[in-house]
Amino acid sequence: MDAVVYIGHGSRLVEGTQHFTEFINEVKKEVHIPVQEIAYLELTSPSIFETMEKVIKAGAKDILVVPVLLFAAAHFKRDVPEELASVQERFPEVNFYVSKPFDTHPKMVNLIGKRLEEKQLTGDGIVLLVGRGSSDAEPIQKLKEMSKSISLQKGLPVYTAFLTAGKPSFISELERLQTEYDKIYIVPYLLFTGMLLKRMERNIQSSKKKVILCNPLRHDPLMKEVLIERMNEVLMEKQSIS
Repeated sequence: MDAVVYIGHGSRLVEGTQHFTEFINEVKKEVHIPVQEIAYLELTSPSIFETMEKVIKAGAKDILVVPVLLFAAAHFKRDVPEELASVQERFPEVNFYVSKPFDTHPKMVNLIGKRLEEKQLTGDGIVLLVGRGSSDAEPIQKLKEMSKSISLQKGLPVYTAFLTAGKPSFISELERLQTEYDKIYIVPYLLFTGMLLKRMERNIQSSKKKVILCNPLRHDPLMKEVLIERMNEVLMEKQSIS
């Protein structure tokens, strides 16, 4: 493999972009491929095409593409393939090898548990796991599966809500839960700081019950381990075919 291109979602917040860059810099230390670059799907530069053009013109022919995404939704199923097809049209001699998203890897479930323990989770509370949401049913279902795993792991009720597409919405579910429970731990199942997290913080400020907001997933060794595992899956598959 000649190069790795890590694809982030992109953020309007400088802080969010910095968190992504810091995380990828930690991953790079564990990856022994000579060229490693970053690209973004939207909102931030450089674009996928710009980064791909850079590494290809530097001599890369076999490129490991790493979408740093939680689930296989529209960005993974549609946007990344369309961007790569555009690059391939310009550079037909190049080969792309795409790794899978984090998905429901057990270490990601453990990371949710870790974020809860950071806030001194107690048995008198309940958990609300909040995802970005999607028009694709797959990530909605996957997050609900993770909620069940956390419930079994912690022995507490765990509910699920979504910030964009997907039901129930975060605001409506938070309002409903406050009529039933006095202490709610909220876990933002988001990779890094961004506008969605800022919106959650504003919504929580008006809460009448005890609402404890956990940190998002950023900067964690467990997440780094999963991403490297996903990359190694592709490398091993390529090696077995060669």
